[in-house]
Amino acid sequence: MLKSGVHRQIYATIAASMSIFISGMWLGWPSSASEKFMKHQTGDLHVTYDQLSWIVCMMDLGNFISPLFGGYLMDRYGRKMVIAALGPLFIVSWTLTLFVPTTVALYTARLMAGLGKGISYTVVPVFLGEIAGVGIRGALGSVFTIQLSGGVLFEVIVGPYVSYHALNATSAVVPVLFFIAFLWVPESPYYLLKVGRAADAARCLRWYRGCDAESGSGDEDIDATVATELRLMETNVRKDMENGSAIGELFTNRNNLRALAVVVVACAGQRAGGISSLTAYSALILPEPSPILGKFEFIIAFAIVLVVVNFVGLALVDRVGRKPLLIGSEVGLGVVTFVFGVYYFAAEHFAGAAAAYRWLPYACHTTFAATFSIGIGFIPVVFLGEMFPVNVRSRCSAIASVTLAFFSFVSNKTFLVVSHWYGYYTMFWTFSAVNFACAYFSHRYAVETTGKTFLEIQEILDDSVRNGPNTRRKNAKIPQVISYDNPSVDI
Repeated sequence: MLKSGVHRQIYATIAASMSIFISGMWLGWPSSASEKFMKHQTGDLHVTYDQLSWIVCMMDLGNFISPLFGGYLMDRYGRKMVIAALGPLFIVSWTLTLFVPTTVALYTARLMAGLGKGISYTVVPVFLGEIAGVGIRGALGSVFTIQLSGGVLFEVIVGPYVSYHALNATSAVVPVLFFIAFLWVPESPYYLLKVGRAADAARCLRWYRGCDAESGSGDEDIDATVATELRLMETNVRKDMENGSAIGELFTNRNNLRALAVVVVACAGQRAGGISSLTAYSALILPEPSPILGKFEFIIAFAIVLVVVNFVGLALVDRVGRKPLLIGSEVGLGVVTFVFGVYYFAAEHFAGAAAAYRWLPYACHTTFAATFSIGIGFIPVVFLGEMFPVNVRSRCSAIASVTLAFFSFVSNKTFLVVSHWYGYYTMFWTFSAVNFACAYFSHRYAVETTGKTFLEIQEILDDSVRNGPNTRRKNAKIPQVISYDNPSVDI
């Protein structure tokens, strides 16, 4: 693959996933804004505890609703147009926090942020999966999660050191940059083929592969390779569209149902395995006094680890494979949350003995962030962009987004209630059970997609459905992976 093609795919990935960065900013915003509300550092705006809880929850409501129509919009108007429309949506949401100092405005802003998060979670993974070359598709998909963690980290770091107004003003700049950056990105070739615009699809594919007129490439071999990929795309789209795009196709087609089960379980495990509650309630969970650093410094370190270790996952995902990273991450989280539970059980029943191990939950806290980020934190997004045919890809993406929102909401709403009545250890052992169960399911039913074209992945799913999980057809006649998708090749 031409180096310029790799660079263009990276640019498009970063530009599109800036919408996820903004969503992460809105997720991290309450951690800084809540303290300012309670200390009356928000000017003329004053809120009660009840109003603050509604401000926080409105984002979950928007996130739950928007995937239901986000999938329809990206099939009706295109991936690019829907992602670009998130720019004005997020600009308005942050503007409300700056110029309308009322609780109703904050309810509206958080609701809009949730709508944007749900749409971006639905559309961006599909877009990234469709524009990326096979050899770097996993790495580009992992950028999605890096951006989300980066947005949370931005708010956690900036928020404590600036005023409420300055925090919102700084945050409002990011969606403007996102909108300007993404306008230059072409549409997905798969979408253009789906709507019968073959010439436009060819032009966009040549841009993404770095062999258009602007790149200065006149290599006939490269042009022929891109033409071959375009023909494979056309074959793939034509075959997929023969089955229709109704949501029922997800459940009547056994390949789609297998892929949907893998993605939904991975998404449920990602949110119900502990990350949502640790992100929201770390300040309450971690015991006092903290070792070495202050409690809030550990919370900042948690957010930093989420970002940094994502880069390790980015480096490994196309070498080690999706399935090993996913299973290893889920098993690791199961162990970490079990140890978390052991500490809190001991702290409640053997307080004197547990006092000497007050460092243990802090070690688990940081280890959880690293284990989460290297696997389950981003693998579901990668699977989402790879495992579904184009005719149902938008429907699957919407279901995955709703799953993430639902289990995040359930985890956050039940954590404090259950912990109050039955102890923190009950919730952590529940998280542990969820993580181990998801690891077993992934081992049993997930398929390896590393280095596979969309056609190859569908063949593997077909074999898995007909012959049982963990099987592969030995003599399948599958098109070879196009060589220029190997990012290590210099041309």
